[in-house]
Amino acid sequence: MSKFNLLKVKEIRKETPLAVSIVFDVPAELKAAYQFKAGQYINIKATINQEEVRRSYSISSSPKSGELRVVVKAIEGGTFSNYVTQHLQVGDTLEVAPPEGKFIVENKDAKIIAGIAAGSGITPIISIAKDILENSTDTSFILVYGNKTVEDTIYYNEIEALKQNYLG
Repeated sequence: MSKFNLLKVKEIRKETPLAVSIVFDVPAELKAAYQFKAGQYINIKATINQEEVRRSYSISSSPKSGELRVVVKAIEGGTFSNYVTQHLQVGDTLEVAPPEGKFIVENKDAKIIAGIAAGSGITPIISIAKDILENSTDTSFILVYGNKTVEDTIYYNEIEALKQNYLG
């Protein structure tokens, strides 16, 4: 069973009309417990309307970034997602378990790595893409990413920036 720690919300950024990214402030004494590999996720626990709610979210930042960032997309009838996207504020706290999961790239020496995502499925993929591009000079990352519209595209500007920074 995961051990949860109370983490303060450091930043909330609107990514699309329905999605926000959240950065948690990880205190120095917990930094080691919250180190992660690209592609891992965290479990978040909150009490909403006197009910304990737990959800898992993929980490979308890169390990080198020093950030623990996830994206939450509001879904119709979603207790946690609607709370986060409509009511959560910087300075609020949530219970967060240390990163876990095995959706990671083992062979980072490959010449070409491809990621395929749709909608909010970009979150672990963008973490992996950033990690590969930041740490390898001769690996290409190919991204196939589907969305309804550009406005609905989570991390559109970040993906464009990665493309420009690592072109060629």
